[in-house]
Amino acid sequence: MKLFGLFFYREDRHRQRNDDPERNQTTSKTPSNKLRVYATVVLVLMWLNAVRMVLVFNNSDRFGAILLMKTAVMAWFVLIAIQQTAYYFASHSGRLVRVLHTLPVTTDCVEKAHRVAMGATIYIWLLSIINGVFSASLFFATHSSDYMLSPFVTYITVPEDKMVVARVVGFLLYFWPMPCSLFAHTMTAVLVYVFHHQFRKLKKNFSRAIGKRGQLTDVHMSTFRRRHQTLSRAVSKVDGFMKFSNVAGFVCHIVNTIVLLYSIIFYPESTEIPTSAVLALLTVNLIGLMFAASSGIIVNHMVRTTCTD
Repeated sequence: MKLFGLFFYREDRHRQRNDDPERNQTTSKTPSNKLRVYATVVLVLMWLNAVRMVLVFNNSDRFGAILLMKTAVMAWFVLIAIQQTAYYFASHSGRLVRVLHTLPVTTDCVEKAHRVAMGATIYIWLLSIINGVFSASLFFATHSSDYMLSPFVTYITVPEDKMVVARVVGFLLYFWPMPCSLFAHTMTAVLVYVFHHQFRKLKKNFSRAIGKRGQLTDVHMSTFRRRHQTLSRAVSKVDGFMKFSNVAGFVCHIVNTIVLLYSIIFYPESTEIPTSAVLALLTVNLIGLMFAASSGIIVNHMVRTTCTD
């Protein structure tokens, strides 16, 4: 996430003197200033890239597969900018760091979450490599995505001898944001997994403590209440930045899925080479929709069922 500007550590000056010296020594080694500057630059570039995607539309557009593809791509890049903003706010406000450092989790949760994070990371990198290869073929082999070089080609004519440079820049601006969105979804999914595991374990321990007679001492009750309050406060902190990313992701992926399915059904040429990027974008949107929908459903379900129980 640091590579894509999605995470940086910002030292909390108000708590620095009160914190444990050993913790200060550990966190002081983090290059927070460099990462913060880097994340700020990436955030600005993401929003400029999203604004740039508006310029893919021009007066020559007609309703069809290409126009629908342009709409889906523009919505996707706006979503990426929103996700980048959400995690920048999470890092700048320190909410993400506080949740990761202060949330007490069991040892088995740490081990399982580590495996989930490793598996998800490998999956995202493989998906990103496949997307990079496919995108490279669109930009350099078929030249079917030259409108992605906007404002060049769509509004500014580029000499033929300069098109290679323009395609290289356009490819980087198209390929780089995709892993940013996928890793933002993955981080959300890992946090959701941790909360799901801890709420489920709390519910199981509570059921065991009650026993057959349904009796529970005040000491045990207060312990479970404090544990539930700790988890709920952590969920509230994460929800403070995750709700924007998750809601935007859910809406964008739903809209894009409808638009792309419409294109596939009513414009069969959209599934043919060289315009088969519709199928690739539909696949990525379905994956993003799965992440966005499952994250909200799982956390809300675990909090609700644990509270009612």
